[in-house]
Amino acid sequence: MENSYLIKGGTVVSIDHKIGTQSNCDILVENGTITAVGKALRGPEGIPTIDATDCIVSPGFVDTHRHAWQSQLKNLTSDMLLTGYFQHIRNVYGSCYTAHDAYLGELMGALESVDAGITCMVDHSHIMNSPAHSDAVVKALKDSNIRAVFCYGLFVNPDWEGVAPGTVTAPTNPDWRFEDARRVRELHFSTQNGPTDLVRFGFAPAEIERYSPAQSISEVEFGRQLGAAIITGHLSMGKMDRGYHFIRKLNEKKLLGPDLLFSHCAALADDELQMVKNAGVHISVTPETELQMGMGPCLSFKAEAVGCKHSLGVDVACNNPIDMFQQMRLLLQSERNSKHVAAERMPTAISHKCEEVLRFATMGGAECVGLKNVVGSITPGKRADLVITRTTSPRLTPVHDPVVALVLYANVSDVDTVLIDGRIVKKDGKFADFDWTKLRKEFLQSAKDIIERSEVAPMEDILNRIITEQTWKQYEE
Repeated sequence: MENSYLIKGGTVVSIDHKIGTQSNCDILVENGTITAVGKALRGPEGIPTIDATDCIVSPGFVDTHRHAWQSQLKNLTSDMLLTGYFQHIRNVYGSCYTAHDAYLGELMGALESVDAGITCMVDHSHIMNSPAHSDAVVKALKDSNIRAVFCYGLFVNPDWEGVAPGTVTAPTNPDWRFEDARRVRELHFSTQNGPTDLVRFGFAPAEIERYSPAQSISEVEFGRQLGAAIITGHLSMGKMDRGYHFIRKLNEKKLLGPDLLFSHCAALADDELQMVKNAGVHISVTPETELQMGMGPCLSFKAEAVGCKHSLGVDVACNNPIDMFQQMRLLLQSERNSKHVAAERMPTAISHKCEEVLRFATMGGAECVGLKNVVGSITPGKRADLVITRTTSPRLTPVHDPVVALVLYANVSDVDTVLIDGRIVKKDGKFADFDWTKLRKEFLQSAKDIIERSEVAPMEDILNRIITEQTWKQYEE
């Protein structure tokens, strides 16, 4: 049987309350589906065995907000606020990618995920500089073997004077991206675009809080016309919020629904959170971005308290590593600290526990992408998106509480083996399907080429234009 394994003797952290956490536990995977979880299991004759002794086996992480194409831009905005990110990444470097650069950036973004135990990703992809870029990004996601929602982004990377040939196709009126999105949907994705498809089509409006409500609403409706599995966008970004209240506007037009996934969302008003809850809208919180760029406080626990469906995302490699372990601990410890600071006297009990953020990063993500019955927990009947974390490092010796170990002690280097849809994509700490040495060389050259192309960008003109645009004139109603 293809994609069938018996995983033996691990500590299973299932995120399934009926199964719980079990030591010396086995998992049977048949044809990519989990068929049994328990002790002393036997599989069909000849089925390969994976020894999980001294390992924690957990569901794959689900990253619900990423711009995967930016992988070549690591470290470049780690000391910047959102304005610097927008100036450099979204107005300079994004205009320096060829279609092949986009392919490599997307592929690396997916492989970084695999390496880190992220088995499912929502890719808010705004590198659609040409139809060739669109095709390249979709191909990269499929080549990587990750589970993903590719969200076609309408954001326009600018065609400034000096931009290199083959990097940007100038926008037209109406913008060619609308028909290209339709082409991509029909050419590269199944008619059903359903939860069992490994890579699904989604959609991302240009930039919700930058343009008029009428434009953003029409783009949401267009995404639905295309049958997008997920429609995603940045919203209510903390100190950057402009009082837009897009949730209210969608609610007035009865357009809220569970196909909507909004990222950041720290400035949502209380009535908007109730609208989100009532309509089944989903939220993605990206702790590191929120904390760095003044887009906090992180909304997760407030959203949880009122019953909203929410999840975690990693966002951008140009700021921080693709690492869900890091996002979980940043979220947890920052929330604990805020509760301590707000208390009138010395706290007598911890406010939040590790198991909460582990659920946000797994089952919470699965719920937010419409896959709660497919992945997110180690449950018989679900697809085998699994992470085997080795606990033999000094940092993870001993493990008294495997949930705490995953949230506060483990890191990417401990991820030994990863299965997606029952297929082994990482084993013994190495990619199963890619020659890393060869790929790294090609990727480094791509990063170098992008930086060199960026050096001719008219930075003063770009900055002046951004300042003019982001004086952020009143919205057109």
